[in-house]
Amino acid sequence: MKRRMFNKQSLSFQLFYRYLCLIAATYIFILFLVVNHSHVEFLDDYFHDVSWPAKTILYETFGNENVVFKQSVSKEEQPMNVYHLLLESATNIKFEDVRSLFGSELPGFSLYNAKIFVAGKGVNYTNLPEESPPPPPYSLPPAGDNDKKNDGGQQSSTKVKNRTVFIYHTHSWESYKPALSNKSNASSAVSDDPSVNIIHAGSVLGQELEKKGIGFLHDTSNKDALLKKRSWDYTEAYRLSRNIVQTAMKKNRHLQYFIDIHRDSSRRKLTTMTLKNTDYARIGFIIGEANPDYTANLYLAKQVNQWLENHYPGISRGVIGKSKLEGNGIYNQDLSKNAILVEIGGVDNTMAEVDRSAKALADALGAVIQKQ
Repeated sequence: MKRRMFNKQSLSFQLFYRYLCLIAATYIFILFLVVNHSHVEFLDDYFHDVSWPAKTILYETFGNENVVFKQSVSKEEQPMNVYHLLLESATNIKFEDVRSLFGSELPGFSLYNAKIFVAGKGVNYTNLPEESPPPPPYSLPPAGDNDKKNDGGQQSSTKVKNRTVFIYHTHSWESYKPALSNKSNASSAVSDDPSVNIIHAGSVLGQELEKKGIGFLHDTSNKDALLKKRSWDYTEAYRLSRNIVQTAMKKNRHLQYFIDIHRDSSRRKLTTMTLKNTDYARIGFIIGEANPDYTANLYLAKQVNQWLENHYPGISRGVIGKSKLEGNGIYNQDLSKNAILVEIGGVDNTMAEVDRSAKALADALGAVIQKQ
């Protein structure tokens, strides 16, 4: 009997001791994070990506304090409860959208997770703009002395002091095959040369905006070099560009518009239009629906898109919304109500076609900005 009592006491003591050790380890870990300003990567990613509707938070907060509050809200008006949101955050399955059940299971079905807000000429769910895949490590030269010209570089307007437009490129390596026809990386259409990759389109856009009296700041940093120096994967490019945008916002209080310029991976038939016997690279607008306030960004994209269609009929591929199931989902657009992602042309467009479209985009963006 005594032995049994002793064993029970010993077991209880061991459990209590382990409990104390767990509590102590937790507090030490928290203290370590606070003192060292450290970040746990997967927690950072989760809290950055998660977005809970304010309606749900309000309903749950007041409902837990006042039972009558929940009873007064009809079933039709009750928002999704917090348990559903937790399941959505963990699984990316959306209860109000049956497409989310199949997007990750059926090959090619994730394409239909996108939403067409405004359809350009000939655009449907079978030919939406496609984000370029990250280039393999061997496609570009290693980050070294040759990358210094692009590492952290910036262009800015010289005649207009108040710079209101920030132009940047999350995928700065995106290029065009005709410009790389004699180079080894032409098949993958990637390059760290700013004269033939998407950085060139950003430069043309900035120069045209300056002619209209709109100041700009253009980030020309080579993301390939920066990603390699930080030992990050290419898929984390949006985290890097987010840091770049936030730094620019802190240093330049006049910045109001944030334009992330990309190149689409679709082929020439879908990304080229002819107007008055002149070829243009078609332009598409991408809005991140995972941003809880995406409607403000959508409003800006629709305005620019409408101006383009009025003056360059057929140049736009439309305004497309994408969730986390079909891309990054936010695209740094939660940083400003005037942030949009723009696709200029595809892999088969020439630099001349890209230049014409960049100028057309400057005309549209300039007209919208001056109107506002």
